[in-house]
Amino acid sequence: MSTTPAEVARQFIAALAANDEAACLNVLHPDVGLRVWAWNGSESHRPRARVLRRLMDERAAWPDAILETFRLLADGARVAVEFRIQATEQGRLMEHNRSVVLEVDGEQVKTIDLTCAAPMPSARRRGWIAPATLSEADLHRVFEGYHYSGDNRLLIWPGVSVRETPDFAQVESDDPHPGSNRLFSARWSADEADARIEQVIAHFRARNCGFCWHVGPYDTPSDLRVRLEQHGCALAGDQALMARVGLDDLSDIPVNPDVEVVALDGADDEAIEATLRITAVAFRWTHEQLDKRRPGWVEVVKNPTLRREETVYLARLRGQPVAEAHLAWRVGTAYLAGAATLPEARGQRLYSTLLRRRLEHARAQGYQIAAINAEPMSRRIVSRYGFQTYGMYYLYGWMPVMDLNVIRTLVQND
Repeated sequence: MSTTPAEVARQFIAALAANDEAACLNVLHPDVGLRVWAWNGSESHRPRARVLRRLMDERAAWPDAILETFRLLADGARVAVEFRIQATEQGRLMEHNRSVVLEVDGEQVKTIDLTCAAPMPSARRRGWIAPATLSEADLHRVFEGYHYSGDNRLLIWPGVSVRETPDFAQVESDDPHPGSNRLFSARWSADEADARIEQVIAHFRARNCGFCWHVGPYDTPSDLRVRLEQHGCALAGDQALMARVGLDDLSDIPVNPDVEVVALDGADDEAIEATLRITAVAFRWTHEQLDKRRPGWVEVVKNPTLRREETVYLARLRGQPVAEAHLAWRVGTAYLAGAATLPEARGQRLYSTLLRRRLEHARAQGYQIAAINAEPMSRRIVSRYGFQTYGMYYLYGWMPVMDLNVIRTLVQND
């Protein structure tokens, strides 16, 4: 029984994943040709010895490479495969998204057309859990990867456009409020920083939108905050990057026994709307913001794939919805992705109850490290329960017509 082209393609991808030169040699036709279409130019190689050298030389530079296949489509003797390679380069985990069209002759690959997107910063995906024994340096490498932990191959987040490059990232929406458009992970030289800041401001000015710029401990140049202020951005406040290492004993976190906490499964529309409205009140959203953000919020809760990445919790006190919170999985850690409490319900251990419930969920999944970007209100609470500060983020706001009252809403200080 002959091997199908699809099976030959799987053998070729498996040989690449294993970095197995003998297996590659076996699956490649003696006169195989390789064409590479890449972001930085094109190449061609023939016959097998040259093709094999090109493939093996690249993999030799990535001793820790992990190859993940997404889709394989066969049409006669031609097979298309989408895959991703993650590997450490110059101390950063990078991601290479690729597609290849293989022409199969008999039981060997005769032609390879490989398309390579530009490599991007990446992060460990779900499936790896960070141990509690990580060194502080290793913890910082984990935290540095937070901004790149979203997996566009798994899902496309609703209501936003995400643009990422090795030296910058931005998330934009159609909402002009600065809280709906986020910028982060600048890796610029001192010589280019001012011009890049001017380009960003010109872009948002043309769109008549504001933005919130997160300046973190891993950004460059070191005086980026000063430069933003010189270009008219205003400091809204700060967030502490905090983490608790070790979740075995959570008895130090008090709970209110009168509070019922449920993890939303997407079936209860009233509960979904309650979480949205609690957040809108706590963060002082306008009615227009609420309406614009509702579709994306609802999809996050109703989409099973999105729920696997982020869980939303609703807290009820004596039957009334009063608080909500999020838990996401990032780079092997449990990330406390936000919480909100109605102002009139504060002071009744709602936050600590939601904190403990989320950490118990994380522990049940095998996680031992929990992290949060804590604003002043949250910081005062989590610092009592084993969370230590590992760095600071400073949030700067900009609007076409600056309104400091709006800018101040980007961070909850009280």
